Amino acid sequence: MTATDQVSHRERKRARTWTAIHLAAANAAATHDHLSDITIESIADAAYVSPRTFFNYFKSKEDAVLGLRAAVISDTVVDEFLIEPGDDLVEKVAFLLLTVFRTTNHKQITQTEYADLMERHPELARRRFRYIDDVQALVAEFVTERLVASDGWTSAHPDESPEEAAQMVVTVAGAVMRAAMHPILTRPDLEGTDADAILHRKCAQFRSVTRP
Repeated sequence: MTATDQVSHRERKRARTWTAIHLAAANAAATHDHLSDITIESIADAAYVSPRTFFNYFKSKEDAVLGLRAAVISDTVVDEFLIEPGDDLVEKVAFLLLTVFRTTNHKQITQTEYADLMERHPELARRRFRYIDDVQALVAEFVTERLVASDGWTSAHPDESPEEAAQMVVTVAGAVMRAAMHPILTRPDLEGTDADAILHRKCAQFRSVTRP
């Protein structure tokens, strides 16, 4: 077996373990009225792993139920996201946040099952919202790098701190994205709604109310 085969085998094994834990947690949530009645130990037992292994894959049982992973910025986004003169930074960063937020979702259950879980356990929506905070922190670092790399931005704002500017833009863009995502994350019947279209409308609304 080559080194590449070994890596591929290890990745497949990790994927199987991740899925087993996620499905065990989702099944437990579907059969209990309260998440507090579900233990990490019971999820691990159902997935045939140890509690220690559970925490190698998920930060909490809520994350396991939802099939959430840490946010990542893909190589494609890194290559394509550039800040140009005249860009609407709030809208551009809002869509960047949405793109990165989507990388946290790797659920292996059906939309109907997912909607049922969200309706059965409203606290799961709050857990998803907390992931937006993680996404914002990750994106703020990335946007800072892009502002520094943008000759047009640095020449137009020579006295501005890129770090502070990025934090401000990401905070505002994050508020717009939250406004767009709130109904989707809190109402199971809207799961699957076109988030891009909603975010476009919210960005337009933000421009309308903040610009004369």
